[in-house]
Order: sequence, then structure tokens, then C-alpha cells
Amino acid sequence: MNMMKRQTAGSWITFITLVLAVASLIVYNVNVNGEGYFQNSTVPQAVTYMILTVALLAAVVILAQINIKGIGGTVLELIAGAAKIAAPAAAVAAVMTLVSSRIEGFAFIYMSNEEVLHEVQTAANLSSAHGAIANIVILVVVAVCGMTAAFFRLRKDSE
Repeated sequence: MNMMKRQTAGSWITFITLVLAVASLIVYNVNVNGEGYFQNSTVPQAVTYMILTVALLAAVVILAQINIKGIGGTVLELIAGAAKIAAPAAAVAAVMTLVSSRIEGFAFIYMSNEEVLHEVQTAANLSSAHGAIANIVILVVVAVCGMTAAFFRLRKDSE
């Protein structure tokens, strides 16, 4: 219980952001492995950025729990600060990579001409497009939450 009392708003927002980042990886895998237009259409760079985001956020959460005084504490605080800045940047890079790789598919599914629209907008293709959009939206939320968390402290001053 004492550990829960030590948490700050920054710690909680970072933890929620970590959970959302893991959820974005899950949604991505479901989207790529599911039926429809984006089936087996992997984007390795986006996955790399998502994994980097998860790793950086996990590092921030773990470093927030370590209580070291002196120069070691200052070094850990600097590392956590750099990770708090790098994590949203990696999430934004994942969003940009996903959007650039999926935009042609979105245009094909949603904006085809009337003659082929009924053949293109199948349930599987629409479901696949909705999954890709959900993944992009979750990553945008991860980026915004990560940016917000960077403005909060990870530890209380009374420690």
C-alpha cells in the first residue's frame, strides 16, 4: 500500500500510457493476422517504433520506483527524463509510418469509384480498415498521453 501512496500523477499517466502502448501492439497484430485488405501486410518499422515506445515507457515506470539519493539518483532521473521524451517521439514515428503505409489501402477501400465500390467494401476489408484506424488512434492517444506525462514528476519530493 505504501508503494501506491508514493505514486504521482506522472507515474499513473505513464503507466496508463504503457498499457495503451501494449494495446496498440495487440491491435496491430490482430489487424495484420485478421481477414481483409491489410492481412499479412506488415510494417516492420512501425512495429519497431511501437516496441521501442513500450520499452521506454516500461523503463520510465521502473525508474520511477527506484529511490536512490545522490549522483546515482540524478543520473536515473536524467535517464527517465530522456525516456519520457523519447517514448512519445517513437509513438509519433509509429503513427506516421502506419499512416503512410496504410493510406493507399484506405483510399482504395473508402474512395473507389461507384462501379467497384460494392466489390471493394466487403465486410472483411471494412473490418481490416477499421482495425488499422483503431491502431492509429490508439497510437495517437499514446503519443498525447506520453507528452502529457512528460510534464509531471515521477516521484514525490518528500521521499
